[in-house]
Amino acid sequence: MDFFADEFVGAPRGRFLPRVATVAGSTQLQVPGGELRPSDAGKLIAIPGAGDLDTTISALARHQIVSAATMAAGSRELRGILLEHGDAGHPERQQPFRADLHVGRRITVDGAGPGGARLVTDITAVVGRDAVELTAPAVTGVSGSAVHLNAPDRVGLDNYARRALDGRTVALAGRTLTDGVVTLGGGGLVSATARFSFADLGTPIRIESAGLFLTRIEAVQDPTGARLRDPAPRSVADALADVWDKDMRQDFERLLDAFRSADPAGGEIRFGPGVYDFGRLPRPSRVAGAITLRGLRHLTLRGSGAGATILRLLPGQDLGGGLDTHLIETFDCAGLRIRDLSLHGSYLTLGNASEQAHGINLNTGTQDVVLERVRVFQTAGDGIRLLGAPDGKVREVTIERCHFVQNKRTGISFQRGAQAVLVRNCHIDTSPPSTDASIDFEPTGSGAPSDIVIDSTVISHRSASGIAVSLSGISGADPLRRVTFSNNHIRGGTIFCTDVRQLVLRDNVLVASPGQDRIAGIPLHVQRGGDGLLISGNLVADERGTTAGAIVVSQVNDRPVNRSLIANNICHIAAGAGIVVDSVRDISVDSNLLVAVGQASQAVLVRSASTAVEGIAVRDNSITAKDAGRWETGVHLAAQNPFGQVSITGNTVAAATWAVRFAGQAFQQIPVCGLNRIEPDVTEAVAGLEALPEHSVVISGAATGGLASAGCLIAGLDHPEGRVTGALGDMYQRIGPASGPRLFVKEAATSPTTGWTAK
Repeated sequence: MDFFADEFVGAPRGRFLPRVATVAGSTQLQVPGGELRPSDAGKLIAIPGAGDLDTTISALARHQIVSAATMAAGSRELRGILLEHGDAGHPERQQPFRADLHVGRRITVDGAGPGGARLVTDITAVVGRDAVELTAPAVTGVSGSAVHLNAPDRVGLDNYARRALDGRTVALAGRTLTDGVVTLGGGGLVSATARFSFADLGTPIRIESAGLFLTRIEAVQDPTGARLRDPAPRSVADALADVWDKDMRQDFERLLDAFRSADPAGGEIRFGPGVYDFGRLPRPSRVAGAITLRGLRHLTLRGSGAGATILRLLPGQDLGGGLDTHLIETFDCAGLRIRDLSLHGSYLTLGNASEQAHGINLNTGTQDVVLERVRVFQTAGDGIRLLGAPDGKVREVTIERCHFVQNKRTGISFQRGAQAVLVRNCHIDTSPPSTDASIDFEPTGSGAPSDIVIDSTVISHRSASGIAVSLSGISGADPLRRVTFSNNHIRGGTIFCTDVRQLVLRDNVLVASPGQDRIAGIPLHVQRGGDGLLISGNLVADERGTTAGAIVVSQVNDRPVNRSLIANNICHIAAGAGIVVDSVRDISVDSNLLVAVGQASQAVLVRSASTAVEGIAVRDNSITAKDAGRWETGVHLAAQNPFGQVSITGNTVAAATWAVRFAGQAFQQIPVCGLNRIEPDVTEAVAGLEALPEHSVVISGAATGGLASAGCLIAGLDHPEGRVTGALGDMYQRIGPASGPRLFVKEAATSPTTGWTAK
């Protein structure tokens, strides 16, 4: 049965104004787009940035404590156990003081000031693992006092800025700052001169022009202008604004009751053009959804087009203090369809909000869901979050042709318990006020996501987080499984993966341009646990000149990335390395095109930096350069820890100082290194043979390591007799500088290293 929403909730009365302007001290509002209507008179309006932000300091940056602290009167030395702020009572988690981290930090020592007051000063030197020297001496000796240290130039706030500002006036108790910096939607304050300390926690502050201006529209003069009830405290130009006057939540609940009672079950709720506003139930209600869909079957919510129909979280609400709030939340629904509408989270026009405030929260037991042609804009949390449970998975979800725009935390979030999900043909914009990833797998609890396909999605990543896509499972026995990330285009961020199995990263484009130097990190990085990976057909263009590698697979905390294929990728590198294989086993680096567009280091780097390397094949790669670009090394192998079987075959190397280079003293076997084409602009074909066990490499044949005939051709620096292992019929070519015979054949099998005859 079909329903028309307006028959239950009334005509939509909200208004979204994408561009407004006003002048400080004036009641005149300008709306260049002409979206105002006479019926907007008397409605509430919220204008971000047209007011001051009144808030309090709620957190310190790099906040640590010192347990069992002692200071003698007159001394500037403080001793104690350094801990993270949340590790009080756990001295076994002690961290050392470090000059590179702690010199310059602010520090407060309770009771060490005059008359037992708090001493507030700075750390000037580190004198030991558990001791630092302070700028000011203790006036009163203390033992066991509370001690807090923190970064002096930034703090967290209990509300967030509605405008990006630099060099603004900040008023707080006892002082005024003139160099305050806040980011759009950010909950932090930066000031190089503030010298924040633990004593500032809880201090009220006011940040000029960073707040929200709430008032009413007194009169509408024409579609482009209105008179406000109150004069604007601050000027804004080109700001957005929200207009509203009615919460439709209760009326919409009546509509859902009618849907539940309909016969036959199922049907469609249609929304006309306009802005529909839905508020959250006030505290202390635990119902987080402004629209809560529970136990519904075969329901379609359809608008008149994304941008034409807007379902909006009611502006002006104070939803801070850890209050979960979602525009739409589902439980145990099946056959749900949401199409052709926009969802606005009102992040910049709310009084306050917590990060657990999502556009759509698909909760436990929800299955068979389709989101199509939906736009999710400026929520305080994720555009959409999938949050299932082991016994109530969110499954069989299709998200297609959707736009996720400027959501504060993440565009699409897979929390846990999600299975059989398809994301296709979407756009994700994580420009400010966004601060996190565009797509985030960060599962907690139990039930890592599995069987996910993300395809043909365009990601424009401009948030403070360098990670555009995070693909992660739960460490240990619950990794992310069977995920395909293919045909996607990412500009400005990286892909970071941990704890993954059977992961496919295929045919994606990753672009990091010089204008995004603030984004550090590796364009495509898999670490801390991986198995059965296919990284193939990707184009990585990293021209920032800052990367440690375009594609990196590495081991951390004894969680290696094993049994994987890196093939047919194209990497353009301005500086740093191309493909890095670090402390892993059974990896094939095959048929990649690696292009130096600047002064780059290693095209392929295989190293055993923290644990052993075994079973590596580097074959059929093309290593070259563009214009004045050049590689230091084509294929570099570094053996800091045991380095086992490796083969380097069929590669073409140009524009490099060394084609193949061995370094380190931990090689365990003779490498296979043959049939590589070395171009004339390479200075040296093979370097570092003296680092190998027998100062030689196998250049053709079957390298079995036994005494049976394997038909090997070996090349090395020294005379082979008594040094080089071979089988009957093997040939050895001496390429070292000393005079003497150059060619040897193994004609006797008395021992593995003897029986070589010069020819």
